[in-house]
Amino acid sequence: MTRRVIIEAVPQPGLSAERVRQVAAAHPAVLAHLETADADRLILGRAVDLSREPGERAPFRASVFDPVSNRGVELRGTLDRPEQAEVLPSAYRPNPRPEELRAAAAILRADERFPAGDDVVVYQPMPPLADLENPDGTTVRRPTLGVYTPGGDVRHRIVAVDVTARTVDWSPAGVGVAMHPGDCESHLPAPVESLRDRGGPDAVRLRVLDGGAELWNLVVVRPRASAPQDPGDGSGVELREVRYRGRLVFRQAHVPILNVQYEEDGVTFRDWQNQETRFSATGTDPVGWGWRICDRAPKTILERPDNDAGDFQGVAFHDHGGELRIVSEIAAGWYRYVSEWRLADDGAVRPRFGFAGVRNPRTCMRHRHHVYWRFDFDVEGSDNDVIEQFDGAADAPVGTPIVRETSRRRRPPARFWQVTDKSSGRGYRIVPGGHDNTTDPYGISDLWFLRRRASELYDGNPDGDNRAMLDRFVNGESVSGTNVVVWYAGHFRHDQNAPHPHQGHIVGPDLVPVP
Repeated sequence: MTRRVIIEAVPQPGLSAERVRQVAAAHPAVLAHLETADADRLILGRAVDLSREPGERAPFRASVFDPVSNRGVELRGTLDRPEQAEVLPSAYRPNPRPEELRAAAAILRADERFPAGDDVVVYQPMPPLADLENPDGTTVRRPTLGVYTPGGDVRHRIVAVDVTARTVDWSPAGVGVAMHPGDCESHLPAPVESLRDRGGPDAVRLRVLDGGAELWNLVVVRPRASAPQDPGDGSGVELREVRYRGRLVFRQAHVPILNVQYEEDGVTFRDWQNQETRFSATGTDPVGWGWRICDRAPKTILERPDNDAGDFQGVAFHDHGGELRIVSEIAAGWYRYVSEWRLADDGAVRPRFGFAGVRNPRTCMRHRHHVYWRFDFDVEGSDNDVIEQFDGAADAPVGTPIVRETSRRRRPPARFWQVTDKSSGRGYRIVPGGHDNTTDPYGISDLWFLRRRASELYDGNPDGDNRAMLDRFVNGESVSGTNVVVWYAGHFRHDQNAPHPHQGHIVGPDLVPVP
C-alpha cells in the first residue's frame, strides 16, 4: 500500500444563498424593513447552521442586506421552516462583493477625472467602505477603490463610488488617512477586475492514508466560505470535524479575527479573510477548480519576490516529509496573508499565518498585526475536557488546572498550556511559536479559555475600533470537564526600516499530542 492524499467534495450545511433569497423575497417583513421590492439586488450569504448536529429542525441565522437602502436584517429560524423565520434589524454592513467592486471600477474609469495611461491599476484599498450619512439619517453605501498611477505626481488615491448614483467622490471624508511619501513592497496590486471566482466546491473531505492506516480525516473549508460570515468576514482556511487515527481532535479550527493597528496615527482595520487571491501551485484538481493536490511545494507571496500573481486560487495540499501542508493566500485591501495548516504523521498540528503586502505607501508606516485562532477542542468527544497551565523550568514544568473562563499572556513563568480529556488523559499541548510575541494594549491578550457557546463565534466588534472583543465572552463559567474553546493570538510588528528575517513574517503555535 502507498501513501495517499484523498479529497472529495462535501456539501455545506444550512441553506444556500439562493434559498435565502427566495425566503427573503417571500417574507413581507424583510422587504418592508429594507424598503425594496427588488429581491434580486439583495446581498446574501449562506444561512449558518447554529447546531452542533445538523438536521432538518436545526436553527439557522442568515443576513440579508440591500446595498441601495444600505440597510440589513437578520433572519432567525429553523431549516425545516425557513419561511417562518423571525426578522430582526441588523447593523452589519458586508464588505463589497467582487461584482460590486467591478461595477464601481467601471464607473470610476468612465469618470472624466480618471488618469490616462495603460499602467493605471484600480485595486481594493482599506477601509472597504466610505458610506455617507444624509441629513435625514439615511446612509449611502460607497465602496472604496484605490487608484495607482505609477507616473503620476500622486501615485495613490483612495476614492468612494456611489454605484447607484454612478458618482465618484475623489476626496471622501475619513478615508484620506495619512500616507507615507514613498511606496513600499515590490508586488504590484492585482486589479479588482481580475478578482473572478472560477467556482468549485466550498468544502472537501480530506483523508491522509499511510499504507492501511488512516492518519487524518477532516473537512476543509476554503476561505470564501469560511465562518463566521454575515456577520463576520471569514476565517481563512477552516478545519472542521478533525480526526487523527479515528479520534476526534477539533470540532472546528480557524481564524475569525484579524486586526492591524498603525503606531504613528492609531488607525486600525479589521481585515477580512474570505477573499482568495492567486498564488503558484502545480498539480491536479480532483474535485474541480479551487482544490489542488500539489506535486511540489506551493509558492505564496512570501516565496515569490517578483509578483502578486499565480496560476491558482483556492486551497492547495502538499504532502512531504511526513507532514501535509494545507495552504491558501488571501487578500484584504493592500495586505496579503498566508493561511496555512500543517498536519504531521505523529498527530501534531501546526497552524501558521503569514503576513505580506502589495505596493502601497500605507504599509511603509510601522504597524502591528494581530491574528486570533479559535480552537474548538473536542478531544475524544465534547463535554469532558480540562485545561492546565504549565509553569517553571523546561525540564520540570508544573501544571495548574484552569477551572474558570479566563485569559492569559505569554510571559514567565508560563511555558505552555494543555487541553486533555478528563477520562482518557489524551489531548493536545499548546506550545507558543518562537515568533508569536506577546500582546500590546490593543491586542488585549494572548490566550482565552472559554466554555463553548454557539453565540461566541463572532466577537461583534462593538466599540468600533476593530480590536478583538473576546473579553466580553469571559463571564466566569466553568471550563473543567466541559466543552472548551481556546483562542490563541499571534502578534507581528511590521517595520519597513527594521525588516525581520523571512520566518519573522510567519506566526503560529505547535499543537503537540498528549498520548
